[in-house]
Amino acid sequence: MKSIFSLAVVAAVLLTASCGSQSTASGDVAARVNGKEITTAELEKQFQARTTDQQPASAEEAQDLKLQLLNQMINDQILLEMASQSGLTATDAEVEVKLNELKSQGTEEQFQNMLKQQKMTVNDVKAEMRKNITIDKLVNKEITSKISVSEAEIKAFFDKNRESFNLPEGYRIAHILVDAGVNPDVNNLKKDDAKTPEEARSKATRVLREIQSGQDFATVARNDSEDPASTPNGGDLSFQPIDAIGNTDPALAAAVKKLKVGETSPVIETRFGFHIVKLLEKDPGGQKDLSDPRVSAQVRQVIFNRKDSLYKNAFSESARNNAKINNYFAQRVLESAGKEQPAAAAAAPAAPAPKPDATKK
Repeated sequence: MKSIFSLAVVAAVLLTASCGSQSTASGDVAARVNGKEITTAELEKQFQARTTDQQPASAEEAQDLKLQLLNQMINDQILLEMASQSGLTATDAEVEVKLNELKSQGTEEQFQNMLKQQKMTVNDVKAEMRKNITIDKLVNKEITSKISVSEAEIKAFFDKNRESFNLPEGYRIAHILVDAGVNPDVNNLKKDDAKTPEEARSKATRVLREIQSGQDFATVARNDSEDPASTPNGGDLSFQPIDAIGNTDPALAAAVKKLKVGETSPVIETRFGFHIVKLLEKDPGGQKDLSDPRVSAQVRQVIFNRKDSLYKNAFSESARNNAKINNYFAQRVLESAGKEQPAAAAAAPAAPAPKPDATKK
């Protein structure tokens, strides 16, 4: 199941440019966008969801994260208004389909545990999904559907980067990592983090048994893996040369070389923790040509992504230019400069800053 808290935003702009006029509002209002209020309670809810199980940090770090989250919420509101005006608001049926997709990737118990861990209700999930779908529909209509990549562009890119397609033998692998210590960045669906070597070994053994009993490797990886980078992709690490795998750890390379396509390794212990690896594909390497469908598709995607990022950034700037924004929380942060912060605020947890993304929420 994909995380429902990856906030859908377009590229961030400077917060000082978001503050609009210097009018004031009560402490219950964090911002106002075209007359629509974003409440302090809504901001706090997003903050608490983002910082679940994080280590305590300073008041300044907490405020900085809240500023960035609020900036994303402002962007969301602008796009939601634009989508509504274009008749693109997500329907109840579309939300139900997305909810069923989410629930189908795990058991009902896992779904309920996720709600409990993220302090959400089913209605909260539906509201987040409605927002995601609505903004996706707007972005697809205004940007994604209008992007084209010509054969001439593909050929020019390939000719310029031909050496990049002379590849060594490659192994496309997926892995599940269970690390042996506290990992604040764990983002598996169960929010499960083995905190000691004993817990990690036991968990890895259990996970391997689940895979050997017939459970889908990618689903198990999304549920249990503790590698933040690959977990959302079902553990897929794409193609890698054996030397690169060996640079991570020789034990992993040795295990991969013994696997046939489709096979899963036993539990492998490295300095990073405990791994389970599956060999998805194997490529003999050598100079790849543009006639190879995979090469052509890869080049097309690279060019598409570049255009996609450019146009979405421009779309974001244009949308904000046409909106009336008052960021009262930012004003209050500035007004508090040099003043002693309350002890409760100083104990607030902080998390890595969210990365704005115009496509996914």
